[in-house]
Amino acid sequence: MIKTIIAIGGGEIGRIKVYEDGHREQKPIETMVIDKKIIELTGKTNPKLVFIGAASGDNPRYFEAIFDHFGTRLGCHTENLILTDLTKIPNIEDIRKTILGADIVYVGGGCVTRLMNALKKTGTDKVLIEAYDKGIIMSGNSAGGCVWYESYDNEEEDDFDSNNIDTLKTKPALGLVRGYFIPHWNTKPENGDVKGSVSRNSIRKMLAKENKWGYAVDEGAAIMVQTNGDKQVMTNIISKPGAGVYKLNQDTQNIRVDNNIQR
Repeated sequence: MIKTIIAIGGGEIGRIKVYEDGHREQKPIETMVIDKKIIELTGKTNPKLVFIGAASGDNPRYFEAIFDHFGTRLGCHTENLILTDLTKIPNIEDIRKTILGADIVYVGGGCVTRLMNALKKTGTDKVLIEAYDKGIIMSGNSAGGCVWYESYDNEEEDDFDSNNIDTLKTKPALGLVRGYFIPHWNTKPENGDVKGSVSRNSIRKMLAKENKWGYAVDEGAAIMVQTNGDKQVMTNIISKPGAGVYKLNQDTQNIRVDNNIQR
């Protein structure tokens, strides 16, 4: 049995942004090639997709965008699994029933630590691992890409001080894929540090200090990891022209990985 994870580095899905003055803006669709691949892997025309939006605090507008994109546009049966609203969190048996009854699990973006805390508090972390072992397609965008790897960093948290880069450190995620994962690589500056967008050099130095390695992924790109027994194949899926995936090594270098599925 093949077990699959698709970790996306970010990118719009055609959501509608509503501004304070009431006008609406249609965002582009930057992940279509990736999203179609996720659906194709199920072997179904209308697969069931369960969305986990805990990283965004279960923002209802996020699920509306997921429903419009994966449901209306791409034909999935979509379900929203709420994990942060105490009045709406299902019990663990209902969580298991929802996730294990899905063809696709799609984890949305936001704060990775908020996501990890919600997964652990509700027991969903263990259910996701069970679903992965059963061959359900596991996927996610931005924070939802980080969650599958061994580690991510704390750049969005209160214990990160941009005036003291030594406070930048890795934190453990679910650990289904080896290494560290950083999304939105193409939006990050080469130098200079602020919360939510630490520089590429600081990330390289952090990995060197901790003797770790990992992957940096641009918006509009993804890493697909497929495991079958002892064999693991990693493939890049590129949806946005010019987007890429990079290997970050302990020697602070980054190397573009070019085994791509192109448009």
